[in-house]
Amino acid sequence: MKKTSQAVIYKLKKENDIFKKIIRTYAVWLIILLIIIIMSFLFPVFFSFRNFITIFKNVSPLAVVAVGMTFVFLGGGFDLSQGAVLLLTSTIIVNLNPNNWYSFIWGILLCFLASLVVGSINGYFIGIQKMNPFITTLAVRYILGAIIYIITAGAVVSSTIRSKILETLGIGNIYKIPILSIVVAVILIICWFVIGFTVYSRKIKLIGSSLIVSRFTGLNFSQIQMSTYVVNAFLAGIAGILVGSQMSYVIPTLSWNYDFDAITACAVGGISLSGGSGSIINTLSGVLLIGFINNAMVILGLEQSMQLILKGLILLSAIIIDMQLKKSYE
Repeated sequence: MKKTSQAVIYKLKKENDIFKKIIRTYAVWLIILLIIIIMSFLFPVFFSFRNFITIFKNVSPLAVVAVGMTFVFLGGGFDLSQGAVLLLTSTIIVNLNPNNWYSFIWGILLCFLASLVVGSINGYFIGIQKMNPFITTLAVRYILGAIIYIITAGAVVSSTIRSKILETLGIGNIYKIPILSIVVAVILIICWFVIGFTVYSRKIKLIGSSLIVSRFTGLNFSQIQMSTYVVNAFLAGIAGILVGSQMSYVIPTLSWNYDFDAITACAVGGISLSGGSGSIINTLSGVLLIGFINNAMVILGLEQSMQLILKGLILLSAIIIDMQLKKSYE
């Protein structure tokens, strides 16, 4: 009788765990669907191909930044320098304003080099030297901010005659689909494959789940964790190129919130902030939720202060839910 009752309790607990997992996996998508239904009822223009394309285009750079942050989170790290890297590369590409493919390629290579250097610095101090990731990346953020301020002298970077190449990348379309969104879709597919189907991703998740256990497996956990910061900075650099191509000017304080939005997207989507758990689909759901919420708030005419409060509440709720789910599995 006792064995039977234990079996029943185990079965109920297993079913409860599966139910919680399903809720955690699909809750964000259900919220997105609910926003679409409510906003479409209140404002019919919300449910239109043009508005959805606008939303996808607006969140495209954020999606790239959030995917980079996903690599760091899966490895048990944290990064606050993404926004600064994005702003640096967007400043470089707008300042160069390449008017032919030769100069455009050199501009991209320069942006890649700058972002890889920053990622290597972060990775070295955090992965190799074991410095605190929050303090390290915050320091790098401030240093990059100072470098950008020196480059721009605190003024808006703009071009009188915009590069046709940047204009095509930033606002061009192929069959009404933004070229920028197509580029981002390719990047997301590549990252989805890497995180979902490669040995490298399994190593990252193992390190993020338990650094102590990973040491006994023979993994070079220091270099693997360092690589997540390099990938993260590289993707932030790409996002900066995309942001720079969307506009003919860059304001030195424009892109500082991208890293915080990326953290929110990852947390809301279900990426474990303590490492080892999550996928690109999780991140994408968080990015789309932020995109739909931002679009809805603009249509509703909410003030900037209210938008920031709402984003803060969303992030706080996601962290609380993540903590509660972890406690339920312990």
